[in-house]
Amino acid sequence: MKGNFMVRLLMALLVLAVFGAYSYVHAAYTPYSGELEAAWSASAAPLEIAATPAPEAAPEAAPVAPAEPTPEPTPDPTPEPTVDPESPAGRAAALGLPAPPDIDVTSWEYTLVNGDHSIGMYEPEQLAYLNQTGDATDIQYSYNPNRCEIDARIAQPLLDMALGCRAAGLPIYLSSSYRSYSAQAANFRRVCENNGVSDGKLNGYYITMPAGCSEHQLALCCDITDKYYEIKSADKVASPTLDWLREHCTEYGFILRFPEEKRDITGVMYETWHFRYVGLEAAKYITENQLCLEEFLALYGVE
Repeated sequence: MKGNFMVRLLMALLVLAVFGAYSYVHAAYTPYSGELEAAWSASAAPLEIAATPAPEAAPEAAPVAPAEPTPEPTPDPTPEPTVDPESPAGRAAALGLPAPPDIDVTSWEYTLVNGDHSIGMYEPEQLAYLNQTGDATDIQYSYNPNRCEIDARIAQPLLDMALGCRAAGLPIYLSSSYRSYSAQAANFRRVCENNGVSDGKLNGYYITMPAGCSEHQLALCCDITDKYYEIKSADKVASPTLDWLREHCTEYGFILRFPEEKRDITGVMYETWHFRYVGLEAAKYITENQLCLEEFLALYGVE
């Protein structure tokens, strides 16, 4: 029995020696053994996860002032249109007057008749006849010596003015309008003889016009008074009727034809009773700008 034990002991020692030799040889000839051990050690170590730093709070933005509005570019001023100095507006501007109305200066109502502008043997195409005191409102077209004879184109405006005057409580008398060439020639001779003149002028101003140079022959005017006067003069024919007519005549297209302050231009003595039809636009402009007909027509190149 003792012998068996020894045998087993020897066998165990032999196995142990063989195993030790094998381990030595294996260790000596296995590459990178140290690195593997280190790698193993590293892999076995717990992983350290780097903490992500919390984002820093953004600094509070400073208040931004509202942007100033971009100013609108100032447009270049539109140049004033150049006015032709030879146009009615240009001539008016040169005298400090507003632009005159846009009219056809060759139209019948603007016909100029005076000592320098004769209409020769002119006769109106159509005459009309009005009641002289405005008592009757009809307009007749057949000759009637007891009525005021007028160019038919101004019969209604003249009648309306007479009725307006009567409506204001004032008397009116249409004393003289149309005179033919021959009638004016006879009137010229009579007045010249009565005043001891030969050219129709007294103190340098016409008191009667030669035939062909009178507005009465044109039939676009009328001598208007408050009653019948055999001989008219500025001091004798002053009345509330004439005051009303001077204030309201433009409303009917008429003007006071021969103002006292315009005698050097018209060449005619002051006639407070002589009213001439020129239409509403011209009458308004002439009166508002204190012109006479000659001055008004000069704006349109009429000389």
